[in-house]
Amino acid sequence: MEIEVEALLCALSRVLINHPSKGSLLLKEAGSVENLLEKGAAFTDRLLGVEGVGQMLFSNEMTAWALEEARWMRSKGVKLISILSPDYPNKLRECPDAPFLLYYRGSASFSSPILSIVGTRLASPYGKECVNRIVSDIASCSKVQIVSGLAFGIDCSAHTAALEAGLETIAVLPSGIDIIYPSAHRNLAVRILSQGGVLTEYPRGTKPLKFNFLQRNRIIAGMCDALLVGESRISGGSMSTVEYASSYSKDIFAVPGRMWDGNSYGCNYLISRNVAQLCLNSSTIIKSMGWTDGYISDIKRQPSLFSAPEETKQKLLLSLSSVKGRTADFLGEKTGLDIQALSLFLLEAEMEGLVRKDACGLWYKA
Repeated sequence: MEIEVEALLCALSRVLINHPSKGSLLLKEAGSVENLLEKGAAFTDRLLGVEGVGQMLFSNEMTAWALEEARWMRSKGVKLISILSPDYPNKLRECPDAPFLLYYRGSASFSSPILSIVGTRLASPYGKECVNRIVSDIASCSKVQIVSGLAFGIDCSAHTAALEAGLETIAVLPSGIDIIYPSAHRNLAVRILSQGGVLTEYPRGTKPLKFNFLQRNRIIAGMCDALLVGESRISGGSMSTVEYASSYSKDIFAVPGRMWDGNSYGCNYLISRNVAQLCLNSSTIIKSMGWTDGYISDIKRQPSLFSAPEETKQKLLLSLSSVKGRTADFLGEKTGLDIQALSLFLLEAEMEGLVRKDACGLWYKA
């Protein structure tokens, strides 16, 4: 790509960063970045219907800044991928609000199926372990790319699990590509560069402002084939990513969690509303998405993520009556389970149709 073409893309990203649809329209109508460079300011103003944008875009001051920016990108190995480029993520290109330009540095292309994984920054050991198992088992049968946002908690677990399983992983930033956020994950980002990549739609120097996180989430949702919510509260960034994914008609999966844990309210809510499919293990995603390359029927077939030993299930059922309700405390005493393990076993038994709960929270044999 010629330096002048790269410079024009840099200038576009600065002028139209908050108007991705206009940037996409401009590039698509021009047919190529090279054509836009030839057509100039008058074409830009006429197409966008906003006088002065073209003049700003092609001004001497902007051109000088953009050339310096393009040289910096080249020196750092950063690629500029426009929405017209064959290197642009295909699934993301289909979204109506797709960014018209991506700054990308890394070793991976966007050719494999993509699973985006999101979740709370305050992830519990349970949530992290669920993500680790799912990613590890998916890696045993399919070369899926794992996409997340490099944040603390579930994001970090997803990237790390992918690296350890030999899968490519992509981190999407809410800032310029020169600003790793959070800074504590700089070493993780370096590892990702050699086994995936880091991308953003924001020009160099852009700080991770609150609005940028919401915009970033649409990229995580848009570029994937499927979205997995590993552990989530009822509100926050993960749920906004789910909203985007739903609007893009993506397949959404959620790991069920503990009934009394705020970290699991989001996942349990999504499942109860049929927004997300119940994900009990990796095969849920593998079979639903058709990611069966090399799939072996006896693939490390772990039980459901929280499957109870058969003797524990029997002890639980013997402690219940079909006519007299039992409290969770009572069942805990009878089975010897702590409240966390008991809640998971009850949830599994309820999904299997073995038990039921009334409005007062009492449990019965179904």
